[in-house]
Amino acid sequence: MSRYVQLTQHLLSNPNAQFILSFDELDKVVLGGLPASARQYHAWWANNTASQPHAKYWLDAGLRATPNFKNGFVVFTNDAALETSELAVSVVDESTQQELTEYVESSLSLERDLEDQIVSHLDVLEPGLTLVSRQESSDVGRLDLLARDSEGRTVIIELKAGEAKDSSIGQIARYMGWYATKEGKPPRAMLVASGFAEPVRWAAKAIPGLKLVTYRVQFFFEEATV
Repeated sequence: MSRYVQLTQHLLSNPNAQFILSFDELDKVVLGGLPASARQYHAWWANNTASQPHAKYWLDAGLRATPNFKNGFVVFTNDAALETSELAVSVVDESTQQELTEYVESSLSLERDLEDQIVSHLDVLEPGLTLVSRQESSDVGRLDLLARDSEGRTVIIELKAGEAKDSSIGQIARYMGWYATKEGKPPRAMLVASGFAEPVRWAAKAIPGLKLVTYRVQFFFEEATV
């Protein structure tokens, strides 16, 4: 058994899209503690199993790692949040850490607001939808929303703050494949984003049961009391 196997379960147990663990906390999760190189080198935290096989244990939780050596912690962020950030890279140096964190936090805030709105208005998304769970853990990552349609069929709902990227299609196909095996029948899925580029639309056509849904943000103004 790998010394890092408990890390996957520990990360999956946290419902937040962004999870910060200090090196001391990680020492308690990893059997035998982190190696010295994990506290010194960005390369150790590369989100690439080809060069760093141990990365499998946070990638399997649907997360990517960004170390902060100056303050002694690691930020684990889910794939959906990283997709929305043009600043996201596998290895982030100290000079960009704060900028990346602030950008990702704003994206996560929008996704949380979008999730709250959809949960409150599932019938607008599709009549007859009922919520099963939020931030549902699976062996292939964390789903934003899990629902049932009027016929009792599983519906996976994935949310993107901004325009959906090509990687969004791969992500939701992974979830659909896993649930098809788990339940013995294919689920439906909805990918909700502010827009879809033509290549993403073409890719979606190849996945039976996947529907693309766009959202629009509407502002309301009223005079403030002075």
